[in-house]
Amino acid sequence: MIVLRTPQTLAAGFAFLLNLGTVASSESGLFESDQLTVQLITDVTAINPGDPFLVGLLLKPKEGYHTYWKGPGIVGVATDLKWQLPIGFSAGDIIWPAPERVDMVGINAHGYNGEICLLVEIDTPEKIESELVRLSAKATWMCCGITCHPGFADLELILPVNSSGTPAHRIEERRLLFQKTLDTVPPKSPDNWTTSAELVTRDTFELKVMVPNLKGKNVDNIYFFCYDLQVNSDILQKATLTNLNGSQISLSLARSDFAPDSPETLEGVIYHPAGWPGLNSNYAEISFDWPAGDIRK
Repeated sequence: MIVLRTPQTLAAGFAFLLNLGTVASSESGLFESDQLTVQLITDVTAINPGDPFLVGLLLKPKEGYHTYWKGPGIVGVATDLKWQLPIGFSAGDIIWPAPERVDMVGINAHGYNGEICLLVEIDTPEKIESELVRLSAKATWMCCGITCHPGFADLELILPVNSSGTPAHRIEERRLLFQKTLDTVPPKSPDNWTTSAELVTRDTFELKVMVPNLKGKNVDNIYFFCYDLQVNSDILQKATLTNLNGSQISLSLARSDFAPDSPETLEGVIYHPAGWPGLNSNYAEISFDWPAGDIRK
């Protein structure tokens, strides 16, 4: 069963929207199915013209279900947002928290096993004529457990414009949620890392990553989450240390049947359960130049 809970009445909605401190103006109606709930939220109670702010798509899968990351692997579909915004407003790309390995009926994929908040930055114009602003988005997702369930919902926020010249009130609980989410976004790999990719066979390749100060760390469970379909997410990845000082990782990967024919780069996030030297994270965003002479063409 699918339910869309909306604010009580249109008249009451406009009444509370005029109150800058009202939390209800900063959330959409709640989409609910047997698999998950989905809602659009923000941590601001009003829009300050010219100031960007964050909006979050809050997905809460029920027990036994998961949703998908931007690079879902060989199964699944990444969550997406299509925006309809007033003139002068613009939405950035989804800010993706670090992924997990998820199980779709025995197939390894990339996503989120529990609640996740996907953030988007909204840019605003310096001058806003209207007193209320409607931000509309069509959210689409795939939610899987024993079975998979694609879904979509039309969600919107209606926010007042703060013309007082002083910052509008922020919702502390949401601000903390957004900051917690931002803290899990993988940082870029340091400049002193070096990377290369090498084709081994038609269907396999190796990634090499030189990481200073890695010596002494176990590399058995290092894992590469690929942004596109270059890597077969369901075949075991094998990491080894391949030089004498123990700072170069070699990661053997299988190429997906759905891999693009002529890639220029291979991009994604590399995970180390013990954390990466010099980063306050178990994850690092990383890029490899794709080797010339792709033998699979």
